[in-house]
Amino acid sequence: MKKIVFTFLLMIACLHVMASKIKIYYFLATTCPISQKYTLEINRLNKVYASKDIEMMLVFPTVNSNKKDIQAFCTTYQITMPFMIDRNFALTKQLNAKITPEVFVVTDNKEILYHGAIDNWFYALGKNRMHITEHYLEDAIRAIFKKEQVVKEYVAAVGCFIR
Repeated sequence: MKKIVFTFLLMIACLHVMASKIKIYYFLATTCPISQKYTLEINRLNKVYASKDIEMMLVFPTVNSNKKDIQAFCTTYQITMPFMIDRNFALTKQLNAKITPEVFVVTDNKEILYHGAIDNWFYALGKNRMHITEHYLEDAIRAIFKKEQVVKEYVAAVGCFIR
């Protein structure tokens, strides 16, 4: 009986999540080499999922970069999705972002469904795998679309510290 009630409550929670628009925030830094390297994957994910009911946004938590710097970054790495400069670190603090690149999957109700690494390409600063074996963000997106619970809700991101 407990299992049936739990399953029912989980289904209600999943339906509630799907009723909300999902937002994905990518925290990046123009000068972070790991942020730069992840632009190909960010572009790929944007192409695959942007047409779905997902809003994707780049967030640059910085007081040093200006709009021209970020536009140049987006041009260099062929990124076409919208971006915001979080100069006062309001969103950074709200979501508790610490690293670039770091990603957050959030509902309209501000519920964080997943946050952390995009995948397991980097496992330490300056150390990356030849082949990615875990796709944390994409797995979370797929689970949300299937109305399932996200299995890994957090995986530590590797990258540059937000200052």
